[in-house]
Amino acid sequence: MMSVIRYENIPVSMPRNDFAGKKYIAPANSVSISHSAKTNAYRTLAPNTLPDMRVGGGTDTKITIAFPLCNKFANNVSSGDSYNFGSGVFANLTGTGSADITIGGRTFSGCYLDSLSVDIVPFQAATMSTSFTCTNPPTGLTMLSGLSTGETGMTNKFAYGHFATLSGADNYSSDIHSSISFSLDLKRTYSYAISKRNAYNVFLDEASKQLQIKATNIKTFINESGALSSFSVDLKNESGELVLPSGTLSTSTRGRLSAQNLTSSPPNILIADVTIDEPLL
Repeated sequence: MMSVIRYENIPVSMPRNDFAGKKYIAPANSVSISHSAKTNAYRTLAPNTLPDMRVGGGTDTKITIAFPLCNKFANNVSSGDSYNFGSGVFANLTGTGSADITIGGRTFSGCYLDSLSVDIVPFQAATMSTSFTCTNPPTGLTMLSGLSTGETGMTNKFAYGHFATLSGADNYSSDIHSSISFSLDLKRTYSYAISKRNAYNVFLDEASKQLQIKATNIKTFINESGALSSFSVDLKNESGELVLPSGTLSTSTRGRLSAQNLTSSPPNILIADVTIDEPLL
């Protein structure tokens, strides 16, 4: 009988580009692997047999990972000394770079970031959700194997919304904010070549940021051109340490306020939603 793999034995990690042999480890609280073959029904005129299923493209592997953001700290595994997985995603994968992602001892190679989002609210750990396309997934019948990392000392390392520092918010809304969501979306073209089983080249076609902020009011309404608006939120843990480099979750002066919403229903207070978009590429 195949052994059962429990959740506590499926760590998620990716290599550190700044330190050979070391890994970023994600304190992931959910992971999903979607793996499929592209097959098409092959039909002929006046067939004397039933249609066949034939290869229609390479395997398609999507990985989604969600984890609370925390500052790096020591752990008991010599090859995995950094829990700054969030910093690794931003530093290594927001452009044309790829990385290997290891889930429970199985490595998925050539993984490109499709999107990420960070949700920030008071008194809850800020959570990053990421989505990847892997161009060279493992094949074969071997399943995931359990592996324990033995991490310790996580209690005061997580980032919470009530420790965050904001700047630029007073340009368009009140200074009382109940939640912030940051997202980054990337669109890529995967190029295939004769004699190459996996994607030969991967091109970054588009990249865009979006910030959505909930507040208690809106100062002024925008016109048809929107409004230029920069915004930044820095996430810190209980000790006041940044969990991502300052300015990572931000829009520049090219950011444009594009949408505003106001809602109210008794006995709730007035809630305002504003959206800032910034095209990067």
